[in-house]
Amino acid sequence: MRPRQLLEAPPDALEWIGLDAPKARDALAGYSWCSVGAILKVLDSVLRGVAQVIFVNNPVSGLVMLVGLLLGDYNAGIGAVICSLVAILVAKLLQFPDDVVCAGLPNFSAVLVGTVTASLFTPFFHVPLTPSVWALMILAAAFSVFMFAGLGSLLGSHRIPAYTLPFNIAASVTFLSMRAAGYAAPEPYLDPNANSTLALDVGIEWDKVWLGTLLSVGQVWAVESAACSVLILLGATLCSPLLTLALYAGGAIGTFTSLVVSSAPYSSVYAGVWGYNGFLAGGAIAFFMVPTRQMLLLAAVNAVLATFLQAALIPVFAANQLPVFTFPFCLSSVLMLAAAMVASPLHRVAEPSIPELHILHHSQVMHDVVERITMREEREHKEMAK
Repeated sequence: MRPRQLLEAPPDALEWIGLDAPKARDALAGYSWCSVGAILKVLDSVLRGVAQVIFVNNPVSGLVMLVGLLLGDYNAGIGAVICSLVAILVAKLLQFPDDVVCAGLPNFSAVLVGTVTASLFTPFFHVPLTPSVWALMILAAAFSVFMFAGLGSLLGSHRIPAYTLPFNIAASVTFLSMRAAGYAAPEPYLDPNANSTLALDVGIEWDKVWLGTLLSVGQVWAVESAACSVLILLGATLCSPLLTLALYAGGAIGTFTSLVVSSAPYSSVYAGVWGYNGFLAGGAIAFFMVPTRQMLLLAAVNAVLATFLQAALIPVFAANQLPVFTFPFCLSSVLMLAAAMVASPLHRVAEPSIPELHILHHSQVMHDVVERITMREEREHKEMAK
């Protein structure tokens, strides 16, 4: 079966586990949130929320990604689940539309709050996770839902998504609040004479750079694990191979661009820290724009811009002992998407799903337009002949 035929008339199995799992979505739509079926609805929303971080709306993909998170960092995986559940509860209390909650849209920023806080708290605060940190993490997850609603209302009128801005704001406020509350311990003393070879410029180790392009996948959730990254890519491929390719290409572009805007030693590049904003930036354009050659160029430019913004913002955030989170990706993608919407060769997707379907729908629309023009020209020619 050809790819076009597969998309136009997908087999039942594919509609259950592939694409955006429409069969699973439709099967659960009939259940009330007050019924026993609500357990399945919540589970579906949690898993879709995990995957929505990278624009994937598929619970099977989300399950594969969650397994990767648990393997890479158990606390991050648990944080993703807990914060996602909190976000669903808050979204229902705020009476969000049912389809929005079921798609996991209010929870993906909360998922990032859970994974990033669980992963980065100890490296940045030099103390282990405590119950009070988990409580603040849950509170931040709840805040992210309110920010999702507010930013969605402000940007939605311009057809611009809020991306992960709710997460960035909630996480930044939480980290700063914890510092103000005295959660951080003094940084451990490092003997400048110890391990001095680490500071030597041994040149770029290209095999580690390529590994960094892979690790950048898991770093979106602040998890540094090759196994986690591979499972995330596999999960995304279940939904959309084209989107997965755009995401990874963005991460690779960001990783290699970072060699221009950073200096040795390149340990952060090798760890994937410089690639995750590019990873998201490449996927953002591929998800919201119809795939064309111009779109591919825009996605690459967006990945480069996100990396340059990361280089510019790191000193600012480091001064306050904060990671840059995904602010660079958000800033570049909002600007690029807004610019693309006024560029005639580029086409904004009215209802985003997956790039493969965007191509199919766009080709059908263009075919209809050509047919109408041809029919009009034939009619005008006949009238002139008379």
